[in-house]
Amino acid sequence: MLSLFKQPESRDELGIGGIRDAISDQLFPGTSTIQTRLRYVFFIPWLFGQLDAKKVSASNFPGAAREAENKLLAALIANVPANAQGIIGRDAGSALKRTPSSVYWAGLSTWGLRRHESTIAQYFSQADIRRAERHQRRASEEGSVAEGRSGAWHPRLQALCPDGFPESAQLDLEKDEAEFLLDRWRLECPDSLLTWLAMDMARMGAAASVGSDRIWEHPRLGEFPESLRQLTLDAQRFDSLIHGAALLYNLQLAELEDQAHWVAQHGAALKDWHETQAGRFRSLDLAAFWPRVLGKGHSISLDTQRFIEEWRAVACAPTSDIAGSSRARTLVELRERKLKGERSRFRNQGARKQWGGAAGLVPLSYRWPITRSFLGEWHAGWSLA
Repeated sequence: MLSLFKQPESRDELGIGGIRDAISDQLFPGTSTIQTRLRYVFFIPWLFGQLDAKKVSASNFPGAAREAENKLLAALIANVPANAQGIIGRDAGSALKRTPSSVYWAGLSTWGLRRHESTIAQYFSQADIRRAERHQRRASEEGSVAEGRSGAWHPRLQALCPDGFPESAQLDLEKDEAEFLLDRWRLECPDSLLTWLAMDMARMGAAASVGSDRIWEHPRLGEFPESLRQLTLDAQRFDSLIHGAALLYNLQLAELEDQAHWVAQHGAALKDWHETQAGRFRSLDLAAFWPRVLGKGHSISLDTQRFIEEWRAVACAPTSDIAGSSRARTLVELRERKLKGERSRFRNQGARKQWGGAAGLVPLSYRWPITRSFLGEWHAGWSLA
């Protein structure tokens, strides 16, 4: 009975993550679904810059970095209201496994705040090298110029660090920080929807609402640059298309487990999907769609492309009984079996017992929820006097 009350799961059961991420990265580069508050993109460079200034050695850097992030956590808990959202580690404390630096590391590079192309572990291990390079730059007659060109972090970041950090840490952005971020977005991600929306909000203020739940419901959709508008509409169509495959997948599992409640629920949802969304997913022109997502930094195999093409053909066929289509059922089952091998829920009863009843049914958001939150925080800082 407990399974009847579980929420839909967001796992990528049918291997379409590469397509989802290729769209997300073009619309909202530097973002991640596990990010929380925007000002962390300043906290990490400030903390690590302080450790470099203290000449922490490579052997001690990992421990010192963890201690610095723990101090930041303690400061935020002390300084921020208890009902504030987004403090990473508030519940886990020092036992936190995924630190803020690991959550934001890739985005810091994408936005041009981090200029050192490396993993966090590599960054830690090269502390002694960075210290030697700083010493050489200071000894050079053009040291200040070289520092700006070759430092690990954007040279303006440390100038933005407030007095008393991290003890004084707060989550709200300052105006000069918001101005700096817009400058970074315009230079590093000029063709993204993230940048366009920020610039639009800078011009329009509150009139450029970010309150829409789905990016294709944004009130300014008609004003998006044409390439971004088409990609956004394709994102909606693809979300609609793949949702039907996820519904059929869950229906098949429900039948295997003899779960009458889920059989009835997913069967009805699949029928409703085909009746209400057919016009939308039929308008997905794959010949135009593939060039928009292929070669955009994410692997989208030929098998994945074939699966999407075949699923669209099945979904667009002149029938209202997708649940009864042997072609559709075989396509979904073979896809999941190939992806998961021995862990396929179609062949592995143990894996099937872990099924919560609604696998992969969370709609694709393409990171719009975190981007919407970031833009709201950014605009609050931008609007300060």
